[in-house]
Amino acid sequence: MISIDTELNKFIEKSEAVQTKCTVLKKDDLKTILKDGNFDYIKLNTPFKTYSKDCEFTESGVSKSIVNADFAIAETGTLVINSENEQLRLATMVSESLSVVVYKSNIVSKLENIISFMNESTSRENAYIAFITGPSRTADIERVLTIGVHGPVELICYIIEDL
Repeated sequence: MISIDTELNKFIEKSEAVQTKCTVLKKDDLKTILKDGNFDYIKLNTPFKTYSKDCEFTESGVSKSIVNADFAIAETGTLVINSENEQLRLATMVSESLSVVVYKSNIVSKLENIISFMNESTSRENAYIAFITGPSRTADIERVLTIGVHGPVELICYIIEDL
């Protein structure tokens, strides 16, 4: 059996390879980030409190959002978010800076480890699961890379030590 610390290190390595900024925090550090982060949109469910702040999403998007990830996949550095809520879905796509919170215990080695979660989540009406691997990247036919055209320019992942 692979240890959770091995999966954590692999997730951080793969995430940072695609320009995701990863930070491991204690739960009290998250409270400070929420207080000081000046987020336009917040949708976080934690064991100690639910945080919520809605905003108006416009064509130009929003500056900063912070949301929960249901899982993180170590093999690819991917964050998995059940986004059946339309506001949450918009936040993951139109925020200039997207911060995502995942619990260390929700880091899995590969996609196959969350098949039951995916089956359950996609069986509901309005099902939508977002798989986010790094900030948005797009290249044109001349191979000119542009960051942030179809998603966030900046992706920050806060990994919370389990409570």
